Amino acid sequence: MRPINRSAGGSEPGFALVTVLWAIALLAIMAGSFSMTLQRDGRLVRYNQDRATGLALADAGVHYALMMLSLPDPHKRWRSDGTLYRPNLPGGKVRIRVFDEAGKFDINAAQEPTLRALLNKALGGNQDQADRLAAAILDWRDPDDLVHLNGAEETEYKQADKGYGPRNTNFQALDELQMVLGMTPAIYQRLEPVLTIYSGQDGINPNKASLEALLMLPGVDEAMARSFIEQRRTALPGVPVPFPLQIPPGGPRITGGGDNAYTIYAESLTESGQFTGVRAVARRQATGHSPYTFLSWKQLRSSYVELPDDERLDESH
Repeated sequence: MRPINRSAGGSEPGFALVTVLWAIALLAIMAGSFSMTLQRDGRLVRYNQDRATGLALADAGVHYALMMLSLPDPHKRWRSDGTLYRPNLPGGKVRIRVFDEAGKFDINAAQEPTLRALLNKALGGNQDQADRLAAAILDWRDPDDLVHLNGAEETEYKQADKGYGPRNTNFQALDELQMVLGMTPAIYQRLEPVLTIYSGQDGINPNKASLEALLMLPGVDEAMARSFIEQRRTALPGVPVPFPLQIPPGGPRITGGGDNAYTIYAESLTESGQFTGVRAVARRQATGHSPYTFLSWKQLRSSYVELPDDERLDESH
């Protein structure tokens, strides 16, 4: 009998063992990768669910505000001067503020004295720059090609290499104001909260105006504005508070009226900490199936205004 030669096939068991170990390692890597993918997808699903919940909550806040603005009892009806409300809605925390468009400056209806006074205050007293920007705004919205003093029509936009000219019609959206020659992002950022295209009046109603809008009136400082707001807050519903300052001739007009169109900010914070906010503009309508029609709807990326610590939408409230 011939002896068995083990050296000829002795490497096969070792090779098989290495192959099995490599296969196990590969499967472990694949399993780990699959587990990480599931975890990532799970987080993404939860994030989208939280975002959808927050958006639905903010959406509910807008419609809740419209209901509260329509209450027949003036003592229960919500104010439209930026007063902060925190209604109890299921699913998370909600913070709502309503601003009557009559408490803002209408960029389409404001006449030259109003525009100049508003821009002068926004620009920190730089009257020359305010006059140029006011003239450019007037040239943008008027139907002709005649240039106001220090204004801008087609030729001036070409010289500035803008690639476009004035629309020669009313502003269709506030964002369009950023295209006016001389307007900068910094100026627009300060003006945007106090401007509207929906009131149709030259001037503002101080009883509907926010703190930011009151500060745009000549001669009004923060202490005076806050004192006036406190008087409004403690006044009887529907009773206007006399404005304590006489606006000099040539300044913005002090008007009445309102309760026609509103900007509503509704911000939600879900139980998981997801922030969502919307800004809606709604107008009352006398006919139709709904008492309001929406003119604008925009989702907010972050809080619309920095609030004091006692008004922030966080876990302490």
